[in-house]
Amino acid sequence: MARSGWDHRREQLAGALWVIPVLFAIVALISGWALSAVDEPKAGWIKPFIYQGSAEEARRLLLTLATSIVGVLALVIGLSMVGLQMAANRYSPRLLRNYLRDRPAQFTLGVFVGAFTYNASGLFTVGGDTSADYPRLAVTVGLGSLFVCIAALVYYVDHMMHSIQLDRVLAKIGIATAKTIDRHPPGIGRNSGRETIAIPRPDDATRLISPHYGYLQAIYVDQIVTAAAARGLTVELAVGIGDHVISGSTLGWVWDSKQTGGAVASLLTRSPENYVRIGFERTMHQDVSVGLIQIVDVSLRSMHDFDYNTSIQAANELGILLSKLGELPLGPEVFRDDNNIARLIVPAPRFADYLDLACGQIRRRGAGEPVVLKAVLSMLHQVGAVVTDSGRKATIGSNIEAVVATVERSVSEKSDKKQVQRLFEVEDSEL
Repeated sequence: MARSGWDHRREQLAGALWVIPVLFAIVALISGWALSAVDEPKAGWIKPFIYQGSAEEARRLLLTLATSIVGVLALVIGLSMVGLQMAANRYSPRLLRNYLRDRPAQFTLGVFVGAFTYNASGLFTVGGDTSADYPRLAVTVGLGSLFVCIAALVYYVDHMMHSIQLDRVLAKIGIATAKTIDRHPPGIGRNSGRETIAIPRPDDATRLISPHYGYLQAIYVDQIVTAAAARGLTVELAVGIGDHVISGSTLGWVWDSKQTGGAVASLLTRSPENYVRIGFERTMHQDVSVGLIQIVDVSLRSMHDFDYNTSIQAANELGILLSKLGELPLGPEVFRDDNNIARLIVPAPRFADYLDLACGQIRRRGAGEPVVLKAVLSMLHQVGAVVTDSGRKATIGSNIEAVVATVERSVSEKSDKKQVQRLFEVEDSEL
């Protein structure tokens, strides 16, 4: 399978709740089969721990275990649904995807499904035979699985209580977004935004058609550059990571880099799934903006409930991510082959776009509330202290002026207005 296909499949499986439980069920079946073939130890330290009941008692035990585990599994699923509903109503519906990808939740479900599968399959091994000859060690392990499930239930309840706390929610989003930034997807790092000479697109360039609708989730740069270099082509994408396309719309253009006027070989048009990934949702695989949007959503929802302290925490988390982005090259990126010939041109947001995404909606929605505006102002000053590029400092300055203008326009109390202005004067002198 090509790397693009494997990445797509891995992204899908990572957010599927059924994958790990199915694996646990398979392991349980194999373990039950293997333990059933082990003879009962006649002596040794393990002898006192082996189940000593009759075959009929063992069968009833396995049936009781399987029934009990199913009941507790229903409780775990109910707790999961409550957690998902609370996260959606309290923070943002966009966070549901994060909870579906939660590894502890997937492993807890896997433990219960595996334990049920093990004990249910054990009924066929023990059977209805009342003889004393049955796999006692396997039945003992089945009894032990009940205690494992109880421990998993206690852990899962603790995990769910912590996972819906605001600090943990924002921290998980921030960590996931930071990991995406560290991958340096197209438009972040390397020579992003540094190409000063525009690469002209010839009039006879072939238009690339989007095969279906959805969001551009990933661009496989290496595959495109390799294929384009082998054919002597240059590819320019019209959309970047996170942009929405519809079927039949322009995905980009491709032309002969030597501009000889000859026929252009098909590249993306024949098998686009090998070079780009288009899906029905935005993901964090290469899309940094998703993390910023989720944090902004939390801030906006909290302001709707008059929970302004949450907006302050969201602004702090946004400041961490913006400071990380502020140290990297950002913007449209040109990828070249080994001969330094441009093979791929990818549009991407610049620092000003990320800054507006993080601050714009919060500033407008928080107009009239000094606490929120002070948090945004403080965050901008902190990011400005980290950023060294003069152009980006000017962009931060423009956003600071917009916050101050919002304060002048929307805050009616003079004392509140003076507090924000005092913060602006003090921190502006340190910028």
